[in-house]
Amino acid sequence: MIKKLLLLASLLSLIALFFVYGGQEYLNFDSLKQHKSELLAYADANFWKAFFITGGIYILSTVLNLPGAAIMSLAIGFIFGRWYGVLLATVAATIGAVLVFWIARYLIADWARPRLEKMPSTQKVMKKLKHDSFSYLLFMRAVPLFPFWFVNMTFAFSPISTKQYLIGTYIGMFPVSFVLVNLGQSLASVDSMEQLFSTEVIVAFVLIGVVALIGSQLVKARANKLSVTEEVEN
Repeated sequence: MIKKLLLLASLLSLIALFFVYGGQEYLNFDSLKQHKSELLAYADANFWKAFFITGGIYILSTVLNLPGAAIMSLAIGFIFGRWYGVLLATVAATIGAVLVFWIARYLIADWARPRLEKMPSTQKVMKKLKHDSFSYLLFMRAVPLFPFWFVNMTFAFSPISTKQYLIGTYIGMFPVSFVLVNLGQSLASVDSMEQLFSTEVIVAFVLIGVVALIGSQLVKARANKLSVTEEVEN
């Protein structure tokens, strides 16, 4: 119990320090535009150092649920380009998500899960997650409508394994990360976030959601088929 309280206190302290020292002033579009030349110059002179430092910041911001995940993806695309950027954004976000998953399970999952299963408002959701966690994870990761922290916390209370969670998170986030990182390459020629998110980009996100829904349903159908086959054989 003491270890859990110390871990929780450490996380809350880091979040408080972020806001006390004005961290939110750096994770926004205006700050990124203002410092874009310095960021590019530093990355050109210290590519791998900048690469791993940025990855560490992304992981930490994910673990602490700090604002600015979309800005981080845009910055990564602007600084590191399409392919290095997509690699960095997806891997760092996945590592951060798995850490949140572990922390949530360690701190509160055992206490929260039975209570959520008894609540009328969450019984149906918990039942679905219990029998089909992976396909729901794929869909919720690929659709930007679901907040990142919400998905992390929700699946910490489900029976999904760490391996399934890692794979589902990486695959599900890849399309959205790809779009955001590619948008980041346009930062040099735009003056606001509104210019980045054009009709074409919004349509792309909608298509990603449709594809994710179809993919999750195919995964669900395959899992059900394997389950029926195993029952017949037994």
